[in-house]
Formats: sequence, structure tokens, C-alpha cells
Amino acid sequence: MTAAQLFGRFIKQARERAGRTQAELGAVAHLDRSMVARIESGERVPDRRQVVAWEDLLETGDVMLDLWRDVDWYPTIPRRDWFERRAQMDREATALRTYQNQYVPGLMQTEAYAHAMYSKVLRSTDELKRRVEARLQRQDRFVASSPDSPLLSAILTEEALRTVLGGPEVMAEQCAYLLKLAELPNFVVQVVPSNSPPVERPNVAMTIISMPNGRDWVYSESIDSGHFVNDPAQVRNLTRLYTRLAADALSTTESAQFIRNVMEGFQ
Repeated sequence: MTAAQLFGRFIKQARERAGRTQAELGAVAHLDRSMVARIESGERVPDRRQVVAWEDLLETGDVMLDLWRDVDWYPTIPRRDWFERRAQMDREATALRTYQNQYVPGLMQTEAYAHAMYSKVLRSTDELKRRVEARLQRQDRFVASSPDSPLLSAILTEEALRTVLGGPEVMAEQCAYLLKLAELPNFVVQVVPSNSPPVERPNVAMTIISMPNGRDWVYSESIDSGHFVNDPAQVRNLTRLYTRLAADALSTTESAQFIRNVMEGFQ
């Protein structure tokens, strides 16, 4: 049984003891009854605001919130589940800091670039369309013109900019989109050129995800799984590595000019 299933069972038992319905839990947490049912079955993870509302309604003291804080919600998970877990975290995160050494980050991709990337692994036209649409929808929260838009800081290697997907036109459009995003107040885009002095880099692409509860997670992918790490020591070390890399990368102004030069090479 997963942590989410155990926590869901706890909520259900507390609700039944209090004589409350799923609809009542949904009302105080601004969710419909079906979503509460999914949380109770362990299919979804509630956020802190929802847990606080239920704790007050069900009078569980601090037990529910303490348990929610202590649960390891995002361990290494099978590929069939990791995408939804990551997407859910993106919907809640207050900040993302990502390092990419092969491709442009998903939250910064154009439709044509995303289509070219998914075309490498998907053969079903319907599935390809669904995946691309889902990726573009995930960007909405970050590109919205709102003071509440989360920070998205990206460090890209030169290789990530020059790895061609979909042809020169697609790459030129992608570079132009990166320049557009770099002008938004909640985006920071930096480049590490191939000929940079030796700097310590992560072994794989990674993303540091800051959540509303104050916790940071480090996310990376392997061939078969998505990996979520929240061990404080590991997160601290990888955050320090990212911070040092950001200091060694080109400035945002220099990075924008570098991206323009790469874009011109595709035109």
C-alpha cells in the first residue's frame, strides 16, 4: 500500500467517525466529491490548504497535518505514474529551478518542438496529440501575466540548444520562444557554453521543485522511472551545486545574446 493510499484511508476513517460526507469535505476544500473520493483512494495527494480545512472540520487536532508533513509523497515511481506526479507538483510549486543538458525543458517548449520530441517515442497519432496538448497546458501557470506566477529558473547547456529536433525551422522558433520567455519577470534563462571553463555540473538533467509547504524536492528521470528525492542532505547538496552553476553560467543578458546567435545559425 502506498503512502497516498494510507493517508487516504486515514481521511476516510476520520470522516466516517465524524459522520461527514465526501461532499462536505469537498465543500470546505473547494473540491468536488469525486476528487475527494480519489484522494481517499490514494489516487491523488491533497495539498496543505485542503488538509488544514479537513483537520478543522473533522477535529483531528494536529494529527492529520503532522502526518501529511511527514509522508514521503513522491518516492521513485513507475513510469506509468511519474508524469502525473510531476505534473501535479508543477501545478502546486512556488518555484522551479531546472538544469537541462540535452533538451529544452518541457515547460519552455514550443508546440512544434514538443511534437518533434514525442514523435521519437510515440507512434499513436492520438496519444501524440494528447501528450503535446498536456505539455502546453502545463505551461499556462508559468507564462500567465500574474504576480503569483511561479519562478522558473533554467540553466541550459549549449548542447541542449543545438540538439536538433524537427529541423532548423523548429529550432529557430524554439530559440525565439526562449528569448520571449526570458523577458517575463518570473523567468530566468542562463546558458553554459561548451567552451566554458571547467565547472561542476550535475550528472543528469534535474529540477529542484519548491512546494508551498516549504519543502524542496529534486526530480530527475531515468529510462524507466521518475525519481523524486527529498532527503535534506541530498537536496541541500544539489541546490548548492545548482547555485554555483548559475554563478558560473553566462549572465541573463549574455545568455540572451548567445541564444540569438544560435537562432541565427538555424535561420
